[in-house]
Amino acid sequence: MRLQKLLLLFPIFLVVICGQAQDNNKYCEAIDKQLDTILNWDHKIAFLKKSYDKANQACKVDILINIGFIHGTEQKNDSAFYYYDKAIELAKDVKIDDEKSKELLANVYSKKANKLSVIKKNDEAEQLLTEARRLLANYPDNVGWESYYHTYATIASNKAEHEKALKYIDSTVIFSKRTNDTVDLPNNYHNKGVYLLRLSRHKESSENLLLALELKEKQKNPSQLAATYFVLGVAYIRWDQPQIGIKYLKKAVARARRESNDYTRLLSYSQIAHAQRKLEDNENALKFIDSAQVLAIKLDDKSQLAQAYVEKGWLYLKSFKEYDQAGNYFLKAYEQAKLGDNDLTIYPSVRGIIESYLHKGEYEKAERYFTPYKEVTERIGSLRYKQEYFKKYSEYYEKVGKPDSAMKYLKKYFKIKDSISDTKVKTQVADLEKKYDTKKKELAIVTLNKEKEAQEQIAQQAKIRQKLYLLLAGFLLFLLGIGVWAYRKLGKQQKELTSINQVKNRLFSIIAHDLRGMIIPFQRSGKILKYHIDKGNHEKTIELSQALEQNSESLSNMLDNLLNWSLEQMDGYKMNPEKILVSEQLNEIISVYEQQASYKKTKIVLKYEDDFWISVDKGAFHVIFRNLIGNALKYTEGGNIRIEFTRENNNFLCSVIDTGVGMSQDQLENLFTLEEKKSTIGTQGEKGTGLGLNLVYRFVKMYKGTIQVSSEKRIGTRFNLSIPIFISLTKEEEEKKSNSLSA
Repeated sequence: MRLQKLLLLFPIFLVVICGQAQDNNKYCEAIDKQLDTILNWDHKIAFLKKSYDKANQACKVDILINIGFIHGTEQKNDSAFYYYDKAIELAKDVKIDDEKSKELLANVYSKKANKLSVIKKNDEAEQLLTEARRLLANYPDNVGWESYYHTYATIASNKAEHEKALKYIDSTVIFSKRTNDTVDLPNNYHNKGVYLLRLSRHKESSENLLLALELKEKQKNPSQLAATYFVLGVAYIRWDQPQIGIKYLKKAVARARRESNDYTRLLSYSQIAHAQRKLEDNENALKFIDSAQVLAIKLDDKSQLAQAYVEKGWLYLKSFKEYDQAGNYFLKAYEQAKLGDNDLTIYPSVRGIIESYLHKGEYEKAERYFTPYKEVTERIGSLRYKQEYFKKYSEYYEKVGKPDSAMKYLKKYFKIKDSISDTKVKTQVADLEKKYDTKKKELAIVTLNKEKEAQEQIAQQAKIRQKLYLLLAGFLLFLLGIGVWAYRKLGKQQKELTSINQVKNRLFSIIAHDLRGMIIPFQRSGKILKYHIDKGNHEKTIELSQALEQNSESLSNMLDNLLNWSLEQMDGYKMNPEKILVSEQLNEIISVYEQQASYKKTKIVLKYEDDFWISVDKGAFHVIFRNLIGNALKYTEGGNIRIEFTRENNNFLCSVIDTGVGMSQDQLENLFTLEEKKSTIGTQGEKGTGLGLNLVYRFVKMYKGTIQVSSEKRIGTRFNLSIPIFISLTKEEEEKKSNSLSA
């Protein structure tokens, strides 16, 4: 019975497994398609990492290979090898089937070997290639073959076997055509163009590079387009057409920025500087050299830093005729090039050193560098470099008085020059570029004409529909416009009325609150005056009357200021900054509370080191500090109230500190709100509404400032304000400025 159930469930199990496999394959295909739409390399890596967890094992291997490849292209070799090794480890453990595991593993071996060959670890690369070939034998269409051939081409190039390298690159082109790989085919033409360039086969090189460019520009999101622009730029500079070279190099820079490809941008800057120097545009050449130098330091690329020094050396040698300075740059370049272990930068560095010594007549010093010059020339194996080497040796022997040796090397120089220097070929190369430009423009014109025809058809159809709906739509729009206008007008009026009422209510609250605080001292003065009259203390009554008169004048002034300011605010809160002296205004506010403070046997002290002017709304300033000082006095008896202020950058800092009864934590939490609560009674039975501190909080926030409070029961309370306002000058600085202006 159990066996029958299992037999019935087995087909269902197979369907589920197959469905999951199809879903995984679709997921991997979706990743590849999405990846093709992303241009920026950093964004590619982020997308791949995000997709990793949901992928199956085989798909994860591909993701790791892609991340490793991107890091390798950016010359982040440690990161590249880290991801390749992870891919190898995972490929060995793929659970799908043994055949799939072998195919994946072969692909990773080829990719890692390619990166090893780029950094000239030929032996390690060949070991991996041997293993890859064994695994790839049964999979003739596996993409690993492309990396396999490309890697052997790089190894051959490292050994200066450029013809052999070219044969391997031809194999990559054949493989792409056979497998209909339209994505990698242009990259393979690009690589073929590079190797032909090293062999000084200029016409063939330009044909392949321009073909690669044409194919890439047809793709929606081509890979390594910046690299192709760069190589074309370098090629045209070598073919004595620097202006065309600069055109492609600037395209390489623009594309590299979009790809976040700093390495290609760095290479392009150095070559643009080289082309500008050829055009005798020394100022722009120096700017691009400096840009290359900064980027090389950022990327910690010693080879390209050496290249930047080389370009600067040639500029000082050929253009500025400053031979000592040029020699110093070439020596710095040579040191960096050796650290970077890059023959392509060691060669121009040592050549520049020899050139600078020959110009200065220091022939013995120049002779010391001919040995490394010869060694690096032989390692590179380029005919063009050999030609330059023979020419430089001929110049040296001529300067040291050995004409026979000079003639010997001059003949070698001309022999190579005659084989690679062909005016007809250079003309053909220039014609190819013109044909490419013409073809590109013709295709653009055809595309535009087709788009124009399609747009005209769409426009005709649209006109017919437009005529049918025009009258109806116009009438409806007219009605809608009237309705919208009326609705907006009513809404605006309603909003304005609501806003005006809110402002008036708030202002009446401010006036009522501040007046209540001002009248309290007069109520107490009346009681004290009555007491002394009843006792017959006439001298005391006279003294109190005089004080009362002074206080009434202060109250009158304060009331005028408050009412005038409030009337100005009736259309809404408007900050009207004016220049005030901080101590003067604070003393004016303190004077209102002096009698009340005397009655409560409390001292109010203003403390500061430097007085200064600030630009602030005077009414708001008074509202803030009347409430803080009045609040402190309300809860302090037989104590002290201290007001301290200072300035810090563009902030006005002020503290109001009292030795009053203090507050509990619950009181502190709701101190600035207007929730339903009972106000705490003052030490002399003073009552309040809680509005004062809420006003302080609102005005401080209106100034985008901060207010903090700390308090302890029976110890006191401290308010700290920080308001970001423009502080002009100290009082002394203002006086000095006035004196200097009057003088």
